[in-house]
Amino acid sequence: MRAPRLLLLIAMALLGSAAGPVDPKAAAAAKIGTLTDLTPEFVAFADHSAALPDTDRVKAFHARFDPLLPGYFDGKGANQAKFDLLVAQKLKDFPQTRQKFLAAAAAFGAAFTRGQDHFKAAFPDYSLTVPVYLVHSMGQQDGGTRTIGGRTIMFFGADVIAAIHDETTIGPFLDHELFHIYHEQYFGDCPQLWCSLWEEGMATYVAAQLNPGASDRALLLNQPRPIRPEVEPRLAEAMCGLRAKFESTRQDDYAPFFFGDPVRGPFPPRYGYYLGYLLAAKIGEKIPLQSLARLPRDKVKPLLTAAIDSYGLCEPPADLTP
Repeated sequence: MRAPRLLLLIAMALLGSAAGPVDPKAAAAAKIGTLTDLTPEFVAFADHSAALPDTDRVKAFHARFDPLLPGYFDGKGANQAKFDLLVAQKLKDFPQTRQKFLAAAAAFGAAFTRGQDHFKAAFPDYSLTVPVYLVHSMGQQDGGTRTIGGRTIMFFGADVIAAIHDETTIGPFLDHELFHIYHEQYFGDCPQLWCSLWEEGMATYVAAQLNPGASDRALLLNQPRPIRPEVEPRLAEAMCGLRAKFESTRQDDYAPFFFGDPVRGPFPPRYGYYLGYLLAAKIGEKIPLQSLARLPRDKVKPLLTAAIDSYGLCEPPADLTP
């Protein structure tokens, strides 16, 4: 047996004995309304696997965490190899990020409790209808839902929270994410781009309404770079482009509006959040917040269309102009 392979097996055995109180079966079947904190599990892994070569360390990482959260770190198809390189780098960088990560993880439980109380004061019929996990997300997200084993689960990435949030932003951020859970019961699931526009725009609008004076940073309208300054001067053009993609279900159309990856074109990544926020705010001028949150899809679509049209009609492309 080659030495690296032996080292991997020894490390995985040590990791198994140092795994702490988390039962993989229990974690995979966490009860609705519970918060499962897997950050101690990650810290134990990072410490005990530090001597492994990168390739073996990534294999050990998957062996430890994929049974806990199937599909969250694996199952990425053609992107798996690229993601695993990121895993290796995040593990290598952990000693430098450890202190902030531990602080964010330690503060999250109390912040989440306060966040739920704050949200419920505005939406009294709110209840936490999904399991919640606090994890090291390997840079995937500060918060959001994923489908794991056929279940909708809310994830919070303590690593990304540590990198971009503080005590001034955690409240609006939690309002945004909790609204998604609340909103799903009224709006449901819809693959068209306009549905995501409404979902993300409403979540941003609710966060702003529940936190008067919240800055663009608190509303995450500065990620990955400030959105408002680049969109405002060309707002009519941005709305015109949105109208053209309104009913699209194509990932290529969706990505520039809602993903943080670099994009081609005149507008910054994730600018759909800002457009959705403006449109929700415009519609919200005439509809109370609680009623707005409960609107079904068949009521939302014409309201969104009218709000977009209020920014001016699009001119036809030059090659179609008579």
